[in-house]
Amino acid sequence: MADTLEDASFFLMQATLGANYDTISNVASTGIETWLDNQLNSSFDNTDSFENRVNQIWQDFRTQAITASGDNGSGNIIGVGNATLSYNFYFRMAWWHRTLAKANSNMNVNNPITNAKEIDSNDLVRHRIAQALSEIIVISDKSNLELDALGMANFYDIFYENAFGNYSDILKEVSLHPCMGVYLTHLNNKKENGNQHPDENYARELMQLFTIGLNELNSDASEKKDANGKNIPTYNNDDIKQLAKVFTGIKASSYEYEWPAQISGFTNNSAIDLSDSSPKIHKTIPYINMRNQMIEESSLHDITTKSLLNTKVNISSGGTLISDVNKAIDDLVAHANTAPFIAKKLIQQLTNSNPSTSYIQAVASKFGTSGDLKAVIKEIFLNSEAKTSAKKLKSPLLRITQLLRAFNTSNTSKKLWFRGDLVDNKLNQHVLSSPTVFNFYLPNYAPHGSIENANEVAPEFQLHNSATSIAYVNSMYELLFSDSNNKLNITVPTQIHASEFFRTSDTTLANDKLAFDFTSEKALATASDIETLIKRISLVLTGKENISILNEIKNTIDNEIGYSNKNWVVQTVVFMIAISPEFTVLKKR
Repeated sequence: MADTLEDASFFLMQATLGANYDTISNVASTGIETWLDNQLNSSFDNTDSFENRVNQIWQDFRTQAITASGDNGSGNIIGVGNATLSYNFYFRMAWWHRTLAKANSNMNVNNPITNAKEIDSNDLVRHRIAQALSEIIVISDKSNLELDALGMANFYDIFYENAFGNYSDILKEVSLHPCMGVYLTHLNNKKENGNQHPDENYARELMQLFTIGLNELNSDASEKKDANGKNIPTYNNDDIKQLAKVFTGIKASSYEYEWPAQISGFTNNSAIDLSDSSPKIHKTIPYINMRNQMIEESSLHDITTKSLLNTKVNISSGGTLISDVNKAIDDLVAHANTAPFIAKKLIQQLTNSNPSTSYIQAVASKFGTSGDLKAVIKEIFLNSEAKTSAKKLKSPLLRITQLLRAFNTSNTSKKLWFRGDLVDNKLNQHVLSSPTVFNFYLPNYAPHGSIENANEVAPEFQLHNSATSIAYVNSMYELLFSDSNNKLNITVPTQIHASEFFRTSDTTLANDKLAFDFTSEKALATASDIETLIKRISLVLTGKENISILNEIKNTIDNEIGYSNKNWVVQTVVFMIAISPEFTVLKKR
């Protein structure tokens, strides 16, 4: 059954990182539920990973450097001497490339830079769910992980691959991933021995943030109360100590140089030699294998019985690290609190900051004992509340991805290697760059004023202050008006600048700016079609054709801009809508 263009656009603002007019039209004609089912039933392709794209981008830079230096300086590139570091921006470039390439009509399968899977439209929802999960189960490059793009990409692939699988499988992989081991410090954790006690950091956050939360909940996420009307804590310090035993005797699978052997041309993949001339700083965490699952050091793993949460988690003695982790995760995910706790978090990420208890309960009922994400996601998006009364402030990241994807942002080389500095430096957000494990904003944050007075929350407003609100408007202006030919104030890097990094004289990408494709919009940039143009752009960006500021935009074009320069007409319309509440707030109107 077909849906309206407005229904399709609003749905895609919830379910994807952004959609162009063609995708909106396709979803409307296919029908939202049918299209969503097709997305949820798509299979994961092992070649379609963020890790692979990081490898490819790194190799491209390495090839440029060797070509420019005649291989004389290649020692600094392949890991000899003052080794080149694998900084976070390689992951960032890979993330933006894949985000902007997806369903982009300016990319094609014959393009050697981008593979067919990266640009098809079958994984739009998968990308959105991966991003949402990354803000629930958090690691961040605001840590030692800044030095390992490959590890972060491999970690992000857990969410991407398992977006429609079981939540328990995600947590099992996360718990044994070296990036989490570094970030929440259970890597090299040891069992109790005299005054030596296991690190409790990950055990605490696994319960508090990733599964059961702080207080006991009803199935609709409302808090249970004791006889005195007080909240009932889900766990105590003894529970943390018991769970911490599970994550003892855990170590990296291997120690190695910065970049692994699977990168083409890398020939120096020997174990780290502490006596060579390379500075010792290059031989510390995270210069271990940051892609392979951590393994057991059996002599340091606690094999005693672990019992917590009034035996809701109960692990027999004699188990291995893997068996103990699997049992702990299975029990935690099956805990009565986890379904409503995670259901509410996902709803807040995707559709509504203040979901009703009936909405939460409906989603939680699909969770099951293992966390059936496919069923959960379908209920989140198809629930009547998501369609009619959903409301949330779009995060800065989502505003940028939706804007850039709406108009098939691309460049000449098809290397869409935006580093995301605009979002991170000016708007305080970027994928895998949260300031803490609690994410960029707390789920119960409420700004002072009408929202707080209504006893509601608006988590994303924690990033919205006097500085970022002004920076957002200025950033939109810089993006849209930096060039009269639609070129954005965003360039892809030709080289990485730092004393540890290679330098190259290659200028292939020097002027390879990203640019909007306004071909269809410019055809409507006339005095007779201006209202049609405004409605088309408003549909794509707000989910509504008749935007409240339609006449204000039209008068600005008529009286201030004129129609001699079609680019300026379109840019002005996009700018005025992009800074309007109709765009920044996701709301069914």
